[in-house]
Amino acid sequence: MKISFILVLILIISGCYGKSPSKSPPVNPAELQATQELDELNTRIIQQGTNFPASPADYLIGPADLLEVRVFETEALTSVVRVSSRGFVTLPLLGDVEVSDFTAREAEEKIENDYKKGGYLKDPHVSIFIEDHESRNISVIGAVVSPGKYELLTRQTVLDALANAKGLKPDAGRSIHLNRMNKDGTRSSYIIDVEDLLSGSTDSNIAVLPGDLILVPDSGNVFVEGAVLNPGTYSIKEGSTSLTQAIIKAGGSMSYAQNSDITLIRYNSATGRKVYTVNLDEINAGNQEDIIVKDRDAIIVGTNTVKKFFSGLSLNIGYGLVGVGYTQPNR
Repeated sequence: MKISFILVLILIISGCYGKSPSKSPPVNPAELQATQELDELNTRIIQQGTNFPASPADYLIGPADLLEVRVFETEALTSVVRVSSRGFVTLPLLGDVEVSDFTAREAEEKIENDYKKGGYLKDPHVSIFIEDHESRNISVIGAVVSPGKYELLTRQTVLDALANAKGLKPDAGRSIHLNRMNKDGTRSSYIIDVEDLLSGSTDSNIAVLPGDLILVPDSGNVFVEGAVLNPGTYSIKEGSTSLTQAIIKAGGSMSYAQNSDITLIRYNSATGRKVYTVNLDEINAGNQEDIIVKDRDAIIVGTNTVKKFFSGLSLNIGYGLVGVGYTQPNR
């Protein structure tokens, strides 16, 4: 019995020591490098973006804000006014004064100067109290760590907005799309390269405005803009999606598109940004080879202004009268 017990014990011990320790799965060098590059990129974004809480003195006046404008020299000029949708307030003697995107102090100085230049007061002193703050939001969506709406209470740039959103996710592309609705109802779109943004380029680090939408698309996307039905960002299959297929993804060209004037903007880390002019009519006719698009490409379909004008014309008939009307095309 003792011998058997000893043999069993020896087998157990030898079995324990004979087992090889569990090994961690091998690390993919490419994945490790990509993770390190992303960490460095986000560190630069957060360090260069201010990401500071705004003080009340930094608040930018905007549409629908309610202001008490007090003129100390005479109570008759003191008024409580609401900022119009166009960013103006109507003040005694001065009429319409633009105050949107001014701090309270900047607006005070502007109104003081207006009263002085107009000869109404020799040395005016103006105080502005913002009685009602309307929410001023921008949206940061897509492949960022913390997407959502952010209050724009002080002057900020695209880099600040990315810092507030805690930087980029691993699957983020290296271009940023800023979409803006202008006061006149038109829409503006900007494509910003991340490396240009972090290089300190003031042209790339655009000041954001209330209502702006900042989109960071996933990698493997192209941006299609101009005279297409549904402009925006679309995913592509690397190495096989053509320029015409990308335009089709955006709903195709509009009736007033200038298909002979297609602009392809391509970013190359070695040579920078290159711009190509492409004739879609020649491609469709088989006279030119269709171009395979790449990640971060931007395609802009040109507009034929004459075609666009005539596409908005309509014939109006009523009460025995015939007239011609015009409606601005939606796209």
